[in-house]
Amino acid sequence: MTYPFCNIKKNSIDHSKEFEKEVEEYSRKLKDKNLPVIFSLPHLSLMAGVDIQHTINTCNSDRIEFHKRFKLKKKRGGYRVIQTPNDELKYLQRWVLKNILENIPSHNSCKGFDKKTSINENAKLHLGSEALLKIDLLRFFDSINEKRVYGIFRSIGYHPNLAVSMAKLCTIVPDGNFLSSFKKKETPLKNLIIDRNEGILAQGSPTSPKLSNLILRNLDKRFKGLSDKYDLKYSRYADDLTFSGNLVQLKKIKKIVYRIIKNESLFVNYGKTKFIKRGGQFLVTGINVQGKSTMVSNKKKNEVEHHIYHCLNNGVKKHLKASGINNRNFKDWLFGNISFVYSIEKETGRKYIEEFNKIQWPI
Repeated sequence: MTYPFCNIKKNSIDHSKEFEKEVEEYSRKLKDKNLPVIFSLPHLSLMAGVDIQHTINTCNSDRIEFHKRFKLKKKRGGYRVIQTPNDELKYLQRWVLKNILENIPSHNSCKGFDKKTSINENAKLHLGSEALLKIDLLRFFDSINEKRVYGIFRSIGYHPNLAVSMAKLCTIVPDGNFLSSFKKKETPLKNLIIDRNEGILAQGSPTSPKLSNLILRNLDKRFKGLSDKYDLKYSRYADDLTFSGNLVQLKKIKKIVYRIIKNESLFVNYGKTKFIKRGGQFLVTGINVQGKSTMVSNKKKNEVEHHIYHCLNNGVKKHLKASGINNRNFKDWLFGNISFVYSIEKETGRKYIEEFNKIQWPI
């Protein structure tokens, strides 16, 4: 539901014809994009059905007090800080995601966090290739600042003041505790965040994945053009960039790719850059693309089978103790991995689900 234009004309306040024309034009442009017509922050709160004062208070703060925070260990050492909004802010972000952001298309090369895209679709594009070039972006969400988020809301037609507020609602200003998680090699990004002194996308916010996709549309466009020029294929799944094709051509573009990433104010995780030939670990986001169809890596399937076998034969508690696993969400974790297998290999996944359902889980 949007504010009817006729109400402005019925209002007892006299408006100039110029004002009425401007409001009508503003409304029309948003409606043409299938976007809700919103005039102000209080109007947004009313439409979403959230407390106006709470929304105003959120925008007038660094947003830290409106988030919960916890740490996740990384496989290669260190930890990742997850910052999730409280229930009211999360509800508002989900409203913005569903009613605004999801109506704006990402680039076709983007294969993650969008409807009709998937990790499998990302991998399928590279089936039958001679070689892969895999590049990761460093601290993907952390490198996207509030100003760029403002640019998205502004570019799709919202009033500058409202765009500023919506950018604040979808970001969080990092504090010292958050910045302490940065490794030495991440210092340049850390210093940039400190210098900017503004919000960044939070890992844990519903709007962060889609906003990052929209912000990276120009990056995706440039890489698609580059890959076409060199007769290669390109796709992006979140912060994972994959180019495939002739190995000689892939080697030619590496430095160009680095330069474009820097030009787009993003950072490369150099330690994760890989050239892979057929016959090796020919994986795209964990999926084997060596054959005629996508398959889950043997490593992942062996891991799932190992846990299912020991849970069935030794019992869950004994298996977790023997394996040194201290994960209260182990059941959900295992089922999530089985679901991943099912999404790629239906028959194998179906067998895993049948075995999973036989496990005697402790209450």
